[in-house]
Amino acid sequence: MSYNNFNHIKPLQKEIWDKVNLNYIAKSIVELMHEKLAEPEQIGHSTPGWTDYRLATDSANIYYTFSGQERALDYLHIDKQSIRKFVNGESVAVNNAPAFYTELQQTFGIKPFTLAHFIEETLNTLYADAYIHEKGRLTADELANADYQTIEHQMDGHPWATINKGRIGFNHSDQGKYAPEAAQKTRLAWLAVHQSRASFKSIESISAFSFYNEELSLKQVHDFNQVLLEQQLQPADYFFIPVHEWQWNNKIVLQLAHDIAHQLIVPVGLGADEYMCQNSIRTFFNVSEPKKHYVKTAISILNTSIFRGLSPKKLAIAPRVTQWAKDMLQGDEYLKQTRVVLLGEVAIVTYTHPQYSEIPGSPYQYQEFLGAIWRESAENYLLEGESIMTMASLLYVDDAGKSMVQALIEKSGLDAASWLNAYLSAYLKPILRIFYKHAFFFSPHGENTILVMKNGVPERIIIKDFVEEIVLTEESKAKLPEELVDVLREINDELAPLFILSGIFDAVFRYLGNIFHSYVGLDEKQFWRQVADVILAFQQENPELSSKFEKFDLFVPEFTRVCINRVRLLTHGYSESTDVPVPELIGTLVNPAAEALKEGVLV
Repeated sequence: MSYNNFNHIKPLQKEIWDKVNLNYIAKSIVELMHEKLAEPEQIGHSTPGWTDYRLATDSANIYYTFSGQERALDYLHIDKQSIRKFVNGESVAVNNAPAFYTELQQTFGIKPFTLAHFIEETLNTLYADAYIHEKGRLTADELANADYQTIEHQMDGHPWATINKGRIGFNHSDQGKYAPEAAQKTRLAWLAVHQSRASFKSIESISAFSFYNEELSLKQVHDFNQVLLEQQLQPADYFFIPVHEWQWNNKIVLQLAHDIAHQLIVPVGLGADEYMCQNSIRTFFNVSEPKKHYVKTAISILNTSIFRGLSPKKLAIAPRVTQWAKDMLQGDEYLKQTRVVLLGEVAIVTYTHPQYSEIPGSPYQYQEFLGAIWRESAENYLLEGESIMTMASLLYVDDAGKSMVQALIEKSGLDAASWLNAYLSAYLKPILRIFYKHAFFFSPHGENTILVMKNGVPERIIIKDFVEEIVLTEESKAKLPEELVDVLREINDELAPLFILSGIFDAVFRYLGNIFHSYVGLDEKQFWRQVADVILAFQQENPELSSKFEKFDLFVPEFTRVCINRVRLLTHGYSESTDVPVPELIGTLVNPAAEALKEGVLV
């Protein structure tokens, strides 16, 4: 028996493990307070400008204390080093995140079955965090000058979800091979899939024949065809599809064994190009040919609340949605001026499981074992002197306490307020135009938005992963092509503004406002005044949409609080369902943009 894999305990050094557990507890406190699940009592102000808190647990003999500064949107900027845990009156080490949840199980109201699964995801997340810290995090200055993929592989994960690297299905070896922070190059394995089970769809300008010849090369297509011919199979009866190595080993070989045995699925070889996974794990960037498509593959691990397979139903309409969205936006002169780019999902292959597809109401993950999406590469849209970075990197703070934003501001030569205005204009204006003029929305959070930078300044944005996320208002649904009506999600007009109020204000600016306040030195109130100012500037630039601005008002005093951690801990747990879990709506949040408007916006 070989024990070579013992080297995978390298991240499990006491100093690192204790550090990531403390970070996780701090994040848990912040996010669960935001979602009104953790409700500590205020006990004083031992340090000027800071409030002291005491969080009781299920046991009268165990409690936590900490200090923090209140920010907008019920966010607490917590001093991690102030966190103390008391057991029987004695201060003990704060280094056990799973224990934090078991100690608060009854207080939070978590069912035992749910808690056990949640702790499994917590421990997986902690291992991934330890892996990142053992490998070494770049300084903010290094990251500000790094390339797109280097930045991508330094990210900490979803800022809102506590279990942001749960990855149920991965073992420690998988972590070192397939996780984005491992930054490993890989070649994709290709399968030939029979057209009786599979379908290929693309935008109008692409044919399957030309697509494969360009994506793979004429020689590779010939070689793959030869594999089929040697088995007395007709290449014309098959499509090619790339598959993630983990998915092949853990799902395809077993769950599609019948189809492999009957040559409906035939392995044909490794692709020549090398790829590296992006932060979403299942999407690959072509490092051999960066202008070639990103490849999104199915990988049936449970991560940040959902299994990461690929839905045949959503895949089937992706190119059509891409065509529809691009056609609709093509003639918009305002959007052309913003130079926003929607990265199209231009080709897909779906594969239908013969049994699971025939079970009405079966869990969604059983329908999503095999599929692929080819998405345009952002590299094709860059001009001279431009570079790209994931917008998620704006929340990065290095081990010395310097923020990526501060490093970028220094690189740009601008003052903080000017840099912020450039960013807000580049990011907000095209999204507001798409929402108000074209009446549809998506989730332009940090990981789905690429910033195009020049000399450290955000110039414009590139939006990826918009197809799967598109949600329609009643107006846009009425204008939708018939074949898309029952596939894309619709939201009633009353909730539509939440895709900005929650999806941007709460999911992005809640954190970014704190970064500016705590690590850059630009007051949070000024941050929100500048947000309000850019929205007003957009409204002045688009007076013909004034009725929409009233209907979908971004300056309402309060808006609905959207919760994602509660879904995992309380409402959905780990029960299987026919569709992915949806966030929970609890109470309201005070709108800081409205507060800024009331207090007076910058001129």
